[in-house]
Amino acid sequence: MIHQKTFALAALLALASCGPEKSAEQPAASPSGQPTPATDVSSPEPQPTVEPVAVEGRDLILEQWAKAENKDKCAPVGFVPGEGSDGVPRVADFSGGWSVAFDLPGRRSAYGIAGTGLIPDDALDAETQRSRLQVQWPYFQDLGQLRQPAFAGYGMEGAAAYPEGNPGGHGVDSLAYVRIEGQECTYNVWSKLGRGHLERMLADLRMIEPG
Repeated sequence: MIHQKTFALAALLALASCGPEKSAEQPAASPSGQPTPATDVSSPEPQPTVEPVAVEGRDLILEQWAKAENKDKCAPVGFVPGEGSDGVPRVADFSGGWSVAFDLPGRRSAYGIAGTGLIPDDALDAETQRSRLQVQWPYFQDLGQLRQPAFAGYGMEGAAAYPEGNPGGHGVDSLAYVRIEGQECTYNVWSKLGRGHLERMLADLRMIEPG
């Protein structure tokens, strides 16, 4: 009898030792019942800073633009310094808009920029403006450095082509009409220093950030 009790007790102990193993510890659950994800403590990537572009006569351009009737629809623009761009800026008169001319020794208003007063046609869409300038002017180019679409029609004053004997426009007045996306006015850019100088100024044209 004693042997039977001993055998039964041993069997019970053996069964107890064969119970299920304790499961591995699980991550804490959120109130929704899902595991709480690990918190990302990494810092955001630093963003590069954009340096302001140096523009000829910047302060005077901003001063004139701030007083203009069309300032809300004709943002300030100017030229980055380049060859033949060492003129002295001064105020130029442009009704309804703003303008700055640059004088050189012995040559008043050698070149300049104007945000002209608004006319009804200025509100037309960009494609219509492009077609208008392509028809009106003998030369045309896109201005990829500005907000797109941006483009210019240009030539001699009066929208004439440069003569065959003077394709560089030396000694004549050159003028460009410029359109820039987001602006309603038609900008004027002029030069008395030849076609090449006008084309360089168009390439050097930049928006000016006020402030």
